[in-house]
Amino acid sequence: MKIEKRMVGQSESGTRLDKWLASFFPVLSRESWKRGIAGNLVLLNGNPAVPSRILVAGDVVEVKIPVESAYKGPEAESIPIQILYEDDWLAVIDKPAGLVVHPAYGHEGGTLVNALLGSFPGQLSDLAGTDRPGIVHRLDKETSGAILIARDNRTHRMLSDLFRTGKIGRYYDAVVRGLPQASRGLIEAPIARGEVNRKKMEIRESGKEARTEFELLSGSKEHAHLRCRLLTGRTHQIRVHLAYIGHPVIGDTLYGGRRRPGDPPHQLLHASELSFTHPVTREALICRSPLPDRFDHYIGGEERIKL
Repeated sequence: MKIEKRMVGQSESGTRLDKWLASFFPVLSRESWKRGIAGNLVLLNGNPAVPSRILVAGDVVEVKIPVESAYKGPEAESIPIQILYEDDWLAVIDKPAGLVVHPAYGHEGGTLVNALLGSFPGQLSDLAGTDRPGIVHRLDKETSGAILIARDNRTHRMLSDLFRTGKIGRYYDAVVRGLPQASRGLIEAPIARGEVNRKKMEIRESGKEARTEFELLSGSKEHAHLRCRLLTGRTHQIRVHLAYIGHPVIGDTLYGGRRRPGDPPHQLLHASELSFTHPVTREALICRSPLPDRFDHYIGGEERIKL
Protein backbone atom coordinates (compact mmCIF):
# COMPACT_ATOMS: atom_id res chain seq x y z
CA MET A 1 0.00 0.00 0.00
CA LYS A 2 1.00 3.59 -0.61
CA ILE A 3 -0.11 6.00 2.13
CA GLU A 4 -1.07 9.59 1.27
CA LYS A 5 -2.07 12.39 3.65
CA ARG A 6 -3.82 15.56 2.50
CA MET A 7 -5.32 18.56 4.22
CA VAL A 8 -8.66 19.82 2.94
CA GLY A 9 -8.46 23.35 1.57
CA GLN A 10 -10.94 26.18 2.07
CA SER A 11 -12.31 25.90 -1.47
CA GLU A 12 -13.00 22.17 -0.92
CA SER A 13 -14.96 22.65 2.31
CA GLY A 14 -18.50 21.32 2.03
CA THR A 15 -17.62 18.44 -0.31
CA ARG A 16 -18.56 14.83 0.45
CA LEU A 17 -15.61 12.63 1.35
CA ASP A 18 -16.20 10.12 -1.47
CA LYS A 19 -16.47 12.89 -4.09
CA TRP A 20 -13.34 14.56 -2.73
CA LEU A 21 -11.40 11.29 -2.93
CA ALA A 22 -12.50 10.62 -6.52
CA SER A 23 -11.43 14.14 -7.48
CA PHE A 24 -8.02 14.05 -5.82
CA PHE A 25 -7.23 10.40 -6.55
CA PRO A 26 -8.77 9.73 -9.99
CA VAL A 27 -6.97 6.39 -10.25
CA LEU A 28 -10.02 5.00 -8.41
CA SER A 29 -13.69 5.75 -9.10
CA ARG A 30 -16.09 7.22 -6.55
CA GLU A 31 -17.70 3.81 -6.08
CA SER A 32 -14.27 2.25 -5.54
CA TRP A 33 -13.53 4.85 -2.88
CA LYS A 34 -16.83 4.06 -1.15
CA ARG A 35 -15.66 0.46 -0.89
CA GLY A 36 -12.25 1.66 0.25
CA ILE A 37 -13.83 3.73 3.03
CA ALA A 38 -15.84 0.70 4.14
CA GLY A 39 -12.61 -1.32 4.11
CA ASN A 40 -10.83 1.18 6.37
CA LEU A 41 -8.50 2.36 3.62
CA VAL A 42 -9.44 5.95 4.50
CA LEU A 43 -9.06 7.79 7.80
CA LEU A 44 -10.41 11.26 8.51
CA ASN A 45 -8.49 13.12 11.21
CA GLY A 46 -7.15 9.74 12.33
CA ASN A 47 -10.56 8.08 12.61
CA PRO A 48 -12.72 5.86 10.36
CA ALA A 49 -15.21 7.79 8.24
CA VAL A 50 -18.28 7.34 6.06
CA PRO A 51 -18.59 8.28 2.36
CA SER A 52 -21.23 10.95 3.03
CA ARG A 53 -19.12 12.82 5.59
CA ILE A 54 -18.99 16.53 4.67
CA LEU A 55 -15.43 17.85 4.79
CA VAL A 56 -14.38 21.16 6.32
CA ALA A 57 -11.20 23.15 5.77
CA GLY A 58 -8.36 21.77 7.85
CA ASP A 59 -9.57 18.16 7.86
CA VAL A 60 -6.73 15.69 7.28
CA VAL A 61 -7.53 12.73 5.04
CA GLU A 62 -5.23 9.69 5.12
CA VAL A 63 -5.64 7.13 2.37
CA LYS A 64 -4.06 3.78 1.59
CA ILE A 65 -3.80 3.24 -2.15
CA PRO A 66 -3.11 -0.24 -3.55
CA VAL A 67 0.38 -0.26 -5.06
CA GLU A 68 -0.87 -1.44 -8.45
CA SER A 69 -3.17 1.62 -8.61
CA ALA A 70 -0.86 4.10 -6.93
CA TYR A 71 -0.13 7.34 -8.71
CA LYS A 72 3.63 7.75 -8.82
CA GLY A 73 3.39 11.50 -8.42
CA PRO A 74 4.61 14.44 -10.48
CA GLU A 75 8.18 14.71 -11.67
CA ALA A 76 10.44 17.74 -11.77
CA GLU A 77 10.46 19.52 -15.12
CA SER A 78 12.55 22.37 -16.44
CA ILE A 79 9.74 24.89 -16.90
CA PRO A 80 10.78 28.55 -16.50
CA ILE A 81 8.83 30.41 -13.81
CA GLN A 82 8.94 34.02 -12.66
CA ILE A 83 9.48 34.42 -8.91
CA LEU A 84 7.99 37.62 -7.46
CA TYR A 85 9.18 36.95 -3.90
CA GLU A 86 11.19 34.23 -2.19
CA ASP A 87 12.59 33.45 1.26
CA ASP A 88 13.28 30.33 3.33
CA TRP A 89 9.60 29.79 4.17
CA LEU A 90 7.51 30.79 1.19
CA ALA A 91 7.54 32.08 -2.36
CA VAL A 92 5.18 34.01 -4.62
CA ILE A 93 5.16 32.87 -8.24
CA ASP A 94 3.89 34.80 -11.28
CA LYS A 95 1.83 32.11 -13.02
CA PRO A 96 1.26 32.60 -16.75
CA ALA A 97 -2.20 32.08 -18.24
CA GLY A 98 -2.67 28.61 -19.72
CA LEU A 99 -0.56 26.83 -17.10
CA VAL A 100 -2.41 24.28 -14.95
CA VAL A 101 -1.48 24.56 -11.26
CA HIS A 102 -1.33 20.88 -10.31
CA PRO A 103 -1.53 17.48 -12.03
CA ALA A 104 -4.96 16.00 -12.63
CA TYR A 105 -6.54 13.61 -15.06
CA GLY A 106 -5.47 14.73 -18.53
CA HIS A 107 -2.77 17.04 -17.15
CA GLU A 108 -0.21 14.70 -15.57
CA GLY A 109 2.74 16.87 -16.60
CA GLY A 110 3.64 20.38 -17.70
CA THR A 111 2.01 21.97 -14.64
CA LEU A 112 3.13 24.60 -12.16
CA VAL A 113 3.82 21.79 -9.69
CA ASN A 114 6.26 20.18 -12.14
CA ALA A 115 7.96 23.55 -12.50
CA LEU A 116 8.13 24.02 -8.71
CA LEU A 117 9.71 20.59 -8.26
CA GLY A 118 12.37 21.63 -10.74
CA SER A 119 13.00 25.01 -9.10
CA PHE A 120 12.65 24.02 -5.41
CA PRO A 121 13.74 20.35 -5.16
CA GLY A 122 13.02 18.98 -1.70
CA GLN A 123 12.00 22.44 -0.48
CA LEU A 124 8.19 22.35 -0.67
CA SER A 125 5.43 21.49 1.80
CA ASP A 126 3.48 18.28 1.29
CA LEU A 127 0.36 18.97 3.39
CA ALA A 128 -1.80 19.17 0.25
CA GLY A 129 -0.47 15.79 -0.92
CA THR A 130 2.58 14.57 -2.78
CA ASP A 131 1.15 15.65 -6.13
CA ARG A 132 0.48 19.20 -4.87
CA PRO A 133 3.76 20.15 -3.19
CA GLY A 134 3.79 23.73 -1.95
CA ILE A 135 0.26 24.48 -3.15
CA VAL A 136 -1.68 26.52 -0.58
CA HIS A 137 -4.33 27.93 -2.93
CA ARG A 138 -5.08 27.75 -6.64
CA LEU A 139 -5.62 29.84 -9.74
CA ASP A 140 -7.67 28.69 -12.71
CA LYS A 141 -5.71 27.51 -15.73
CA GLU A 142 -6.63 30.58 -17.79
CA THR A 143 -6.02 33.06 -14.93
CA SER A 144 -2.55 34.54 -14.63
CA GLY A 145 -0.79 36.21 -11.73
CA ALA A 146 0.48 35.86 -8.18
CA ILE A 147 0.16 32.50 -6.42
CA LEU A 148 1.54 31.77 -2.95
CA ILE A 149 3.73 28.71 -2.33
CA ALA A 150 4.72 27.15 1.03
CA ARG A 151 8.21 25.71 1.40
CA ASP A 152 7.56 23.75 4.62
CA ASN A 153 4.57 22.25 6.41
CA ARG A 154 4.58 24.65 9.35
CA THR A 155 4.43 27.64 7.03
CA HIS A 156 1.76 25.89 4.95
CA ARG A 157 -0.48 25.54 8.01
CA MET A 158 -0.02 29.19 8.96
CA LEU A 159 -0.71 30.41 5.42
CA SER A 160 -3.82 28.22 5.24
CA ASP A 161 -5.03 29.83 8.46
CA LEU A 162 -4.47 33.29 6.98
CA PHE A 163 -6.55 32.37 3.93
CA ARG A 164 -9.26 30.78 6.09
CA THR A 165 -9.57 33.85 8.31
CA GLY A 166 -9.49 36.34 5.44
CA LYS A 167 -6.17 37.88 6.44
CA ILE A 168 -4.64 37.71 2.97
CA GLY A 169 -5.61 40.51 0.62
CA ARG A 170 -6.32 39.10 -2.85
CA TYR A 171 -6.72 41.61 -5.65
CA TYR A 172 -7.45 40.87 -9.30
CA ASP A 173 -7.60 42.93 -12.47
CA ALA A 174 -10.36 42.02 -14.90
CA VAL A 175 -11.54 43.38 -18.23
CA VAL A 176 -15.25 42.75 -18.68
CA ARG A 177 -17.82 43.22 -21.41
CA GLY A 178 -19.82 46.42 -21.16
CA LEU A 179 -19.59 49.28 -18.67
CA PRO A 180 -20.99 48.80 -15.14
CA GLN A 181 -23.26 51.62 -14.00
CA ALA A 182 -21.66 51.82 -10.55
CA SER A 183 -18.06 52.96 -10.11
CA ARG A 184 -17.66 50.55 -7.21
CA GLY A 185 -19.73 47.91 -5.50
CA LEU A 186 -20.02 44.74 -3.45
CA ILE A 187 -21.40 41.57 -5.02
CA GLU A 188 -22.95 39.25 -2.44
CA ALA A 189 -24.34 36.10 -4.02
CA PRO A 190 -23.93 32.49 -2.79
CA ILE A 191 -22.11 30.10 -5.10
CA ALA A 192 -22.73 26.37 -5.58
CA ARG A 193 -21.54 23.74 -8.02
CA GLY A 194 -23.78 23.41 -11.05
CA GLU A 195 -26.46 20.75 -10.83
CA VAL A 196 -26.31 19.99 -14.56
CA ASN A 197 -22.73 20.92 -15.50
CA ARG A 198 -20.56 19.89 -12.55
CA LYS A 199 -17.57 21.76 -13.97
CA LYS A 200 -19.48 25.02 -13.74
CA MET A 201 -20.40 27.05 -10.66
CA GLU A 202 -23.65 28.98 -10.31
CA ILE A 203 -25.46 31.44 -8.09
CA ARG A 204 -27.84 29.50 -5.85
CA GLU A 205 -29.50 30.36 -2.55
CA SER A 206 -28.30 27.10 -1.02
CA GLY A 207 -24.70 27.80 -2.03
CA LYS A 208 -21.77 28.99 0.05
CA GLU A 209 -21.47 32.63 1.04
CA ALA A 210 -19.46 34.58 -1.54
CA ARG A 211 -18.51 38.27 -1.54
CA THR A 212 -16.53 40.23 -4.11
CA GLU A 213 -15.70 43.95 -4.07
CA PHE A 214 -15.06 45.74 -7.35
CA GLU A 215 -13.86 49.17 -8.43
CA LEU A 216 -14.14 50.60 -11.94
CA LEU A 217 -10.74 51.88 -13.07
CA SER A 218 -11.53 52.82 -16.66
CA GLY A 219 -14.10 51.97 -19.27
CA SER A 220 -15.88 52.41 -22.56
CA LYS A 221 -19.22 51.18 -23.88
CA GLU A 222 -17.58 47.96 -25.08
CA HIS A 223 -15.48 46.95 -22.10
CA ALA A 224 -14.30 48.07 -18.68
CA HIS A 225 -11.23 47.56 -16.51
CA LEU A 226 -12.12 46.51 -12.95
CA ARG A 227 -10.08 45.94 -9.82
CA CYS A 228 -11.66 43.16 -7.76
CA ARG A 229 -11.01 42.04 -4.21
CA LEU A 230 -11.93 38.58 -2.99
CA LEU A 231 -13.57 38.65 0.43
CA THR A 232 -14.26 34.90 0.24
CA GLY A 233 -12.51 32.25 -1.83
CA ARG A 234 -15.03 30.18 -3.78
CA THR A 235 -14.21 28.30 -6.97
CA HIS A 236 -14.46 30.62 -10.01
CA GLN A 237 -15.82 33.32 -7.68
CA ILE A 238 -14.87 36.47 -9.60
CA ARG A 239 -15.85 34.96 -12.94
CA VAL A 240 -19.24 33.84 -11.61
CA HIS A 241 -19.97 37.12 -9.82
CA LEU A 242 -19.06 39.36 -12.75
CA ALA A 243 -21.16 37.26 -15.12
CA TYR A 244 -24.00 37.44 -12.57
CA ILE A 245 -24.09 41.26 -12.75
CA GLY A 246 -24.08 41.12 -16.55
CA HIS A 247 -20.40 41.86 -17.18
CA PRO A 248 -18.53 38.59 -17.82
CA VAL A 249 -14.76 38.52 -18.12
CA ILE A 250 -13.66 38.86 -21.74
CA GLY A 251 -12.32 35.54 -23.00
CA ASP A 252 -14.17 33.48 -20.38
CA THR A 253 -16.03 30.95 -22.50
CA LEU A 254 -17.46 29.07 -19.50
CA TYR A 255 -19.40 32.01 -18.08
CA GLY A 256 -19.33 34.56 -20.88
CA GLY A 257 -20.46 32.61 -23.92
CA ARG A 258 -18.61 31.83 -27.11
CA ARG A 259 -15.34 33.51 -27.92
CA ARG A 260 -15.84 36.53 -30.17
CA PRO A 261 -13.62 37.63 -33.07
CA GLY A 262 -10.66 39.53 -31.67
CA ASP A 263 -10.91 38.06 -28.17
CA PRO A 264 -7.56 37.20 -26.55
CA PRO A 265 -6.51 33.52 -26.33
CA HIS A 266 -6.78 33.63 -22.51
CA GLN A 267 -9.40 35.27 -20.31
CA LEU A 268 -8.65 38.78 -19.08
CA LEU A 269 -8.42 37.96 -15.38
CA HIS A 270 -5.15 38.49 -13.52
CA ALA A 271 -4.21 37.97 -9.86
CA SER A 272 -2.38 41.26 -9.49
CA GLU A 273 -1.67 41.48 -5.76
CA LEU A 274 -1.29 39.43 -2.59
CA SER A 275 -0.87 41.33 0.68
CA PHE A 276 -0.37 39.71 4.09
CA THR A 277 1.72 39.62 7.23
CA HIS A 278 4.53 37.10 6.87
CA PRO A 279 3.61 34.23 9.23
CA VAL A 280 7.21 33.76 10.40
CA THR A 281 8.99 37.13 10.21
CA ARG A 282 5.80 39.21 10.82
CA GLU A 283 6.89 41.52 8.00
CA ALA A 284 4.11 43.22 6.03
CA LEU A 285 4.36 41.90 2.47
CA ILE A 286 2.75 43.24 -0.69
CA CYS A 287 3.53 41.13 -3.75
CA ARG A 288 2.40 42.58 -7.07
CA SER A 289 2.31 41.01 -10.51
CA PRO A 290 2.35 43.36 -13.52
CA LEU A 291 -0.47 43.10 -16.04
CA PRO A 292 0.37 40.78 -18.96
CA ASP A 293 0.57 42.05 -22.52
CA ARG A 294 -2.83 40.62 -23.42
CA PHE A 295 -4.45 43.44 -21.41
CA ASP A 296 -2.77 46.24 -23.38
CA HIS A 297 -5.36 46.49 -26.16
CA TYR A 298 -8.18 46.88 -23.64
CA ILE A 299 -6.81 49.33 -21.09
CA GLY A 300 -4.68 51.61 -23.26
CA GLY A 301 -5.48 54.13 -25.96
CA GLU A 302 -7.10 57.54 -26.13
CA GLU A 303 -10.58 56.10 -26.61
CA ARG A 304 -10.64 54.91 -22.98
CA ILE A 305 -12.69 56.86 -20.45
CA LYS A 306 -10.57 57.28 -17.32
CA LEU A 307 -12.74 57.29 -14.21
